[in-house]
Amino acid sequence: MSGIIAVTAISAGAAIYSGNQQAKATKKAAQAQQEATAAQGRSASVEAQRARIAQVREARIRRGQVISAGANAGMGAASSGIGGAVGSIASQMGENIGNIGQQQTFAEETSAALQTSADQQVKAQRWQQIGAFSQSIFKQAGGFTTIFGGNTSTGAK
Repeated sequence: MSGIIAVTAISAGAAIYSGNQQAKATKKAAQAQQEATAAQGRSASVEAQRARIAQVREARIRRGQVISAGANAGMGAASSGIGGAVGSIASQMGENIGNIGQQQTFAEETSAALQTSADQQVKAQRWQQIGAFSQSIFKQAGGFTTIFGGNTSTGAK
């Protein structure tokens, strides 16, 4: 009888240790996921800033081309045609930069949702571990037979 108790105690200790190690590993995985999400966000911010700079550079180039073409055609820089073209370039640049900002916002929202999902999965795994450990203790204690007595495997007929 003492051998069974020793095996049960060792088994319970191993289950507790295993559950503890699983919880630590799950916590480390969640931290790594958070770090990856943060790094991804920083990368997206850098890319968005580069795209904004490229839009401004492109608008300046196009503005210069319009003014140069107008001057070559004999139009003054203050002509309505050149003014309208330059205004259109500025408007397109503003719209493009606004779209870049909107895409960055979507990326940040997606990243936050993925992080929330990962956090909830960690919680679910933790509760699964608690449930499995509780079930193993319940079975080792005799299960329903101990509570209700008799043979519970036959069930009510």
